[in-house]
Amino acid sequence: MRLKPDWSLRVRMVLAMAGMAVLYAAFVGVAAWWATDAMGSAGFVLVVGVAGVLVTLQYKYAPAAALKALDAERVDETEYPDLHARVGRLAAQAGIPKPDVAVAPQAQPNAFATAKGRDDAVVAVTQGMLDTLQGDELDAVLAHEIAHVEHRDALVMSVVTFLVTAAAMVVRNFWWFGDGGGDGAGGGDGGMPWFLAFVAISLVAWIGGYLVSRAISRHREFAADRGAAVITGKPGAMAAAIETISTEMAATPDEDLRDHAELNALFIVPADAKSRLVSAMQTHPDPEKRVERLSELAGEFERA
Repeated sequence: MRLKPDWSLRVRMVLAMAGMAVLYAAFVGVAAWWATDAMGSAGFVLVVGVAGVLVTLQYKYAPAAALKALDAERVDETEYPDLHARVGRLAAQAGIPKPDVAVAPQAQPNAFATAKGRDDAVVAVTQGMLDTLQGDELDAVLAHEIAHVEHRDALVMSVVTFLVTAAAMVVRNFWWFGDGGGDGAGGGDGGMPWFLAFVAISLVAWIGGYLVSRAISRHREFAADRGAAVITGKPGAMAAAIETISTEMAATPDEDLRDHAELNALFIVPADAKSRLVSAMQTHPDPEKRVERLSELAGEFERA
């Protein structure tokens, strides 16, 4: 069965990218103001040039960076023949080219997809996932990640995450960006307004991007759950996989994937599943809600 376009997700992604473009422009604009104040026109050129290079590098290397953060390595068919066969079969059912396959050494069961496009994607699973799930449940998880590739939402999440990370670095280390305004350099008698504006817009970008990423990541998980059910024809297997992963993750040590919680938005189940935060701060919908929706979908399949 082929996946149908998820227009709700597409609209959300377009709105998210539009909002992030505004935040990017504000963030770079104030940084350019700061640099121009300090170095003249050369500062403006420098900031704009660096921003352009960073955006290009982000698009080009974001998938590799996500894999490297988890020590995940691409594997070939001779090493993991069954895993490759499953990914190839499910990708064909979804109507997309077969993604590369990667395995991470963590004991926690989890998976994620990273991609620049449907023709350049990687589906990664942890060793814990391969040790925990088999058969239809493993297929459901792989189909979930393939649905992310088909929906093209992995790239959107990498763009949002990049700005959030950059803005957070400015806010957390703001004292490195000025001398506190004591001599009024570049800011007149009032100190350094460019510095205050830079920190303020960074804080707005951090909070705004953070909330946007949470809203998009939650919706894209529902969409990928549905996509997995459509690809495999077995929504019950997806529901069972979510329950199994959530239970196993709560039983693993606090280290492991929780050391990489900044990548939560990419995982099929968040690595900090033990501690549930307020709804607005969660990267994923509650497992119970995901299972409930999949149960409703199973009813739709039975009536179809």
